[in-house]
Amino acid sequence: MNIEEKYKIEFGKQLAKYLKKSGIDLNDFAQLIKSNKDNVNDILKGRVGLTIGKMVTIANLFGQVYYHFANPSHAIPDKVELVKNIEEVLKRRKSIGNKTIDKDRLLANELDRLISEGYLNKPTTAKHLHSQMDKKLEKRKFTEITNLLNKPPRNQMIVPLFKNSSPKIFIHKDHAAKYEKMSKEEVLKLVDNVN
Repeated sequence: MNIEEKYKIEFGKQLAKYLKKSGIDLNDFAQLIKSNKDNVNDILKGRVGLTIGKMVTIANLFGQVYYHFANPSHAIPDKVELVKNIEEVLKRRKSIGNKTIDKDRLLANELDRLISEGYLNKPTTAKHLHSQMDKKLEKRKFTEITNLLNKPPRNQMIVPLFKNSSPKIFIHKDHAAKYEKMSKEEVLKLVDNVN
């Protein structure tokens, strides 16, 4: 057994101790670390390697720094302290709310429709694009549209006109040259007139 395998097994044993002492169910813990029960079982058995980031996430849930968490000679805090930090994490997540999962890709499909219909041949904002979409999407956030425009494949054809503009102004790259010569204020006036 090499040293890396030994550390994976040791981390798994430590995690098992923390889970047992805190009384947290494996399914609940898996959700807290954005994983699944099978992956948690693999961690517990030392079958998977973890990034430092994942170890930090796990340790932070229990209010620990990762090097104390992984150290078998470091005393595990009592249940009240362990659960207190997890409850704070749950409260924070609850205040943020549930993230809407667009299983039908309605937002992406509507955005692609607007691109193909030429809505981005002139400067526009996520807010304006949102107003042109299916009414089923009225509760979605403009930032979701901005995120889609900033990721492949759309960011290969749609570009922001100004790097630090607020709101961000987007345009199809084939039509950008004309507007890149204009000042931000001039482009914003055009965008406001279209909206």
